[in-house]
Amino acid sequence: MRPIPGRRPRRVVTPLVVTMTLMLALSACGGGGGDGGDGGESDYTLKVLVVNASADSHTLSYSGGAPLADSPDEETVETCSAIIVWYGVVDPFELLVDGVPIIVSGELPEGIPLGGETDMVATINILEDGTVEADEGDSVRGQAVEAGRNINKPAATGICT
Repeated sequence: MRPIPGRRPRRVVTPLVVTMTLMLALSACGGGGGDGGDGGESDYTLKVLVVNASADSHTLSYSGGAPLADSPDEETVETCSAIIVWYGVVDPFELLVDGVPIIVSGELPEGIPLGGETDMVATINILEDGTVEADEGDSVRGQAVEAGRNINKPAATGICT
């Protein structure tokens, strides 16, 4: 067949070429997401605020590992103060104060947000009498762990009155 002058010949794209191109594009994008409990690195952060209104210092810990290197605070919260500690998201997990589980992912009524495939925030309050509780506060879903990135410390002068 002779080409018609002034017209470009059509190229035929085979299904094999399309498949190879899609496979290359998908492998270049890579994966991501929470670690799903397999011990790998997580792309998502769990930010935990602990507000201590008691007369004693307390220690926060996380079954998913140590705080991230860029975490704003250490895991010990002194009396009448607050800390924010960042962790890599793993599922399942426990947040503990002085070794006692306070938030257990498997016990959350709706599970962890988006199956751990998102950044999350949680607040734990240590009351004046030393009672420790997970704060559901303004939670949209009515549970202690919510999807989100923003969490702020309260003013130190308002923690112990």
